[in-house]
Amino acid sequence: MGNVQEKFNEFQRGLGTDISPTWRDLAKADSKPVPGFLTQENAPNLGTAKIPVDRYTSYDFHRQEVEKIWKRTWQVVCREDEIANVGDHFVYNVADMSFLVVRSAANEFKAFWNVCLHRGRRLVDESGCGAESFRCGYHAWTWDIKGKLAWFPGAWDFPDVDAEKYSLREVQVGTWGGFVFINPDMNGISLAEHVGSMDKHFQNWPLDKRFSLWHIQKKINANWKVTMEAFLESYHVVQTHPQALSSVAEHGTQYDIWDDGEAHYSRTITPTGIPSKHAKNGTALGAIADVWALLNALRADVANTLPSDIHDRATISEWRRKTMKEMTGADYSKLSDAEMLDSVQYFLFPNFCPWYGEGLPLSYQFRPDADSPDTCLFDIWMLIRSPDSGAAPPAPKTIKLGPDDRFEPHIGAMGKIFDQDDENMPFVQIGLKTWPGDPEGLTMARYQESRIRHYHQILMKKLSQP
Repeated sequence: MGNVQEKFNEFQRGLGTDISPTWRDLAKADSKPVPGFLTQENAPNLGTAKIPVDRYTSYDFHRQEVEKIWKRTWQVVCREDEIANVGDHFVYNVADMSFLVVRSAANEFKAFWNVCLHRGRRLVDESGCGAESFRCGYHAWTWDIKGKLAWFPGAWDFPDVDAEKYSLREVQVGTWGGFVFINPDMNGISLAEHVGSMDKHFQNWPLDKRFSLWHIQKKINANWKVTMEAFLESYHVVQTHPQALSSVAEHGTQYDIWDDGEAHYSRTITPTGIPSKHAKNGTALGAIADVWALLNALRADVANTLPSDIHDRATISEWRRKTMKEMTGADYSKLSDAEMLDSVQYFLFPNFCPWYGEGLPLSYQFRPDADSPDTCLFDIWMLIRSPDSGAAPPAPKTIKLGPDDRFEPHIGAMGKIFDQDDENMPFVQIGLKTWPGDPEGLTMARYQESRIRHYHQILMKKLSQP
């Protein structure tokens, strides 16, 4: 039986060529030691079962997710620096629910169901700063920032209202990596259990030691899973991002998956600075030149010509260590080439994608934005390392985009990548609604789309719970 299981687990994990090796081979040739947890591989064979289409289109399935996922799990609301001062607050909406998170003291956060307990109006409509209390726009019932009922007109006419019993209804709140999380389930697991051993992966690259350069929130006309799945694999680069093929080896990506008690997370590591095998006339030096041009695209003081002393991943990584130190005042000298260049993205069930390393220091979150399976909100933070001394700049205001707005005007060249992804998503939703029924579901690659299959398996386990 053991030999049968071992044979079943044997399958190809990536593809490399002489000019475009896999990430694991690049890690062995790195100019500096690569952290052990990055070289650790964990890619179980999850099979080839089809993914039913109604998971993306069915209203009934959406309602199951609301009741058993969104009402019962930890989810990111904002960065701590987005509510930096006492009274700063953030309105977080998911599906048909609204929550209010406030910095109630210098080192304390409170989170509540965002609803007036008098007649049910949403209590706070927009995020804001420096509030001393929250007053309902309907009848002026007022709560302080710790959720205590502070005042309401005509108290003489409400003999059944005991102020001590009319505090705003709380939800769990916690912080990890500079992010503020909530869980509507007051009896649910702790945030530490939810994050699990993924925390160890970020110990040497702590997300709470970074500041938000920008935060964009966009509404997309597609199911939240359709949108999220576009970012859980590199397989789509060939068609969706052809301009990246000269310097991104998507076929050499490493995919890893972990289940640790109540924590379920996965990872993608995509090599940068080497050409894809699908690139026409791709060369190793050409890949480095393209990375150089991209990193300097917004710098008018740098000529767009590759210096003679930069000719491989090691030399461009060393150049980047020096320039990043000049820009941020932080020390990058111990980071490997992989940590300076490659795209290392983690996923924490059900919807949070924090990135590791300087290659793309982003974080994503995806969630339904209405009581419908057809639209969602996609949040992106660009996180820059804080100076080793001195204060980081304050958080910028969130940029909110509608379905027809484009990313590129707001974040330049990187916006083009997101716009290319966004162009696919509504058409995927349309296609899913016209699915012919044969085959019986979506076909996923065994390795390159294994992270998608994994989270679907966890999702179905959660939905099967009473």
